[in-house]
Amino acid sequence: MPHKEEEYTEFTPDLYPPFPDNVPTVDLQTISLSKLLAHDAAEQERVFESCVGRGFFYLELAGSEAGETILRGADQIALTGERVFKLPLEEKTKYKLAKSLFGYKHAGATRTDKAGTPDTAEFFNVSKNDMIVPDDRMARPWPAEVLDAKPLFASYVKSAHSVGMAVLDIIAEKLGVDPSEIRSRHRIEEPSGDHVRITRGPPREKEEMPEIQTPSHTDFGTITILMNWLGGLQVWSESSRKAQLGGLEPDVPGEWLWVKPKRGCAIINLGDAAVRFTNGVVCSGRHRVIPSPGAQGKWPRYSIVYFVRPEDKCLMKTLKGKGIPDSLEEDEALTAHEWIFRQSAALGNRFDN
Repeated sequence: MPHKEEEYTEFTPDLYPPFPDNVPTVDLQTISLSKLLAHDAAEQERVFESCVGRGFFYLELAGSEAGETILRGADQIALTGERVFKLPLEEKTKYKLAKSLFGYKHAGATRTDKAGTPDTAEFFNVSKNDMIVPDDRMARPWPAEVLDAKPLFASYVKSAHSVGMAVLDIIAEKLGVDPSEIRSRHRIEEPSGDHVRITRGPPREKEEMPEIQTPSHTDFGTITILMNWLGGLQVWSESSRKAQLGGLEPDVPGEWLWVKPKRGCAIINLGDAAVRFTNGVVCSGRHRVIPSPGAQGKWPRYSIVYFVRPEDKCLMKTLKGKGIPDSLEEDEALTAHEWIFRQSAALGNRFDN
């Protein structure tokens, strides 16, 4: 059923004020998706350097079918998210995370620092696998607002997954690995922790920094595709190879740098699974989310993330290739399902909220 435009009161990106120019920002490469898909050698080298360096880059989406689907779809999914978040809390908690990565997390369910300060954002994780199969094969119930938009989610999932795999293909080839090896660990039809996360962060309550919406962390999947319209994402100034998890805070000196939203671009970052598969060749960038800076902070912040993660039954083994150091094989008997739950629990997520 179509929804009337006047129902939407929060997600209005055309009205957002510009990102302020008086805050410290990180300098990231802007990579063209259309050039990557055309196998442009120079663009492939640039994306590989970004993955080995900070592990973050902008991806310009115009000029390809998958990119255009993500651009259009992100706005529509954000509007779907607004409808979900407007539901009464009692209704939303029917879909809470319960021994699962999928469903609803209320604000305050995650600790953000050593003192146990609660986070301020709510999110809803929509399973990739349930969105690409017939309704009678779905593994869990979903709100009507999500089911009404199931074709939208299916299209978005397939496009975002294909974009993530295109980047992983390049990493594999640069490291002397047959791309089929990494693709065999991320088949879209196989059960996995892949999902679309719709997040709503409330407007800033006070001027002082920060109110943490998502605590300091590195992603534990393989590659992440983020769409956002307001500032809020920050990365740590030091390489994540140095800034390892320590009580939810970086353990080396540095500072938080803002990642400025860039119209027409996704923000791409690698996760811990990519680091594990390459035995530390690529980088999983440390980041966090706080309310938007300046005048942007007066608006609720919506973001749409797609997480590409290894198949549940995939063993977390290092890939073999001339560019990958030999592995000590420690803990490699873990499946991706076991490993991701362990990583998520270490971040402070609770599955009984």
